[in-house]
Amino acid sequence: GDSMAVWPRNPTDQADAFCGMMGLDAGEQLRVVPLDGARNWCPEELSTRQLFTHVLDVFGKPNKKFFETLSLFAKDEHEKAALESIVAGSDDGKKFYRDLVHDFASHADVLKRFPSARPPLMHLINMVPALKPRSYSIASSPLMHPDKIQLCVVQVDWTVPSSAEFRIGEATGYLKAQQPGAQVMCAVRQSAIVLPKHPTAPIIMAGMGTGVAPWRAMTQDRVVQKRRGMEVGPCLLFYGARYAQYEYLYQQEFEQYVAEGVLTMHTAFSRDQARKVYVQHRLVEAGPYVAELLLRQQGHFYVCGSARQVPEDIYAAMKRVVMASEKCGEDDAEAMLSNLKMEGRYTVEAWS
Repeated sequence: GDSMAVWPRNPTDQADAFCGMMGLDAGEQLRVVPLDGARNWCPEELSTRQLFTHVLDVFGKPNKKFFETLSLFAKDEHEKAALESIVAGSDDGKKFYRDLVHDFASHADVLKRFPSARPPLMHLINMVPALKPRSYSIASSPLMHPDKIQLCVVQVDWTVPSSAEFRIGEATGYLKAQQPGAQVMCAVRQSAIVLPKHPTAPIIMAGMGTGVAPWRAMTQDRVVQKRRGMEVGPCLLFYGARYAQYEYLYQQEFEQYVAEGVLTMHTAFSRDQARKVYVQHRLVEAGPYVAELLLRQQGHFYVCGSARQVPEDIYAAMKRVVMASEKCGEDDAEAMLSNLKMEGRYTVEAWS
């Protein structure tokens, strides 16, 4: 359940192009004097290029405050009026802002659209936020891979509607560009997940897409324990994706663990048949066994996926499982699930 925080870096060629657009010398050496109330931490000595590759998130999304401050530097009256309309929230300003959001416009994109607005570097440092680390669930067990940390990362990409330009997300693009042996700034962050005290305790895991990462690590723990002659409890994995052919992550590995008698797999590939099937459907189908492990054998339930819908859908399914098993009403089922959460036996890992 631990995660790895990775600090991305902006591509050098994009940083140099940004410096060129802003009329800055990428190779100029800067001396930064920190002031009280400064928005961003910054090394005291670095080049302009390093400021935009290592420190400032110029290719991230701007907030409304950025437009407000930028309007103060616009020399062209039409550009100034357009920026002020966004801040004021006029009908034209709202439409313009919606267009920018639809285009996934970054700080650099906005500055390109308003060429008369060129804040001095000393102001730009406080206008643009710092690059932030991205956290990824660790997908490997230290018992199985004591000298490695494996991640399961899906590339974030999109096409800009107005220009048809293909772009890749900052962090995933940065990771994809790394060569073997490259040094990456990162840190392991401990999870709040409560693991069973004994390897014989049943574990039930639900993961969608890359949400399978922490449960792969947990399953590997059980596999190593069994290979060492320890008794291990039931290990169920409910895995969901769109297409089995393209998105069944770690398929051969999981099938090997099934063959070893450690893992039981329940898959839901939503687009492989006319009727869409999701993980929550598989949970309900396996409801009697899930309830037996969770309620009567003191098992632990874990779910990992997108925060937009997954936790609620899985919760609704688990509520149905409890109601059917215990022949109780909705309120009683919710109370039971709340108790499991308080005991650390119902855990949700979600990302936005």
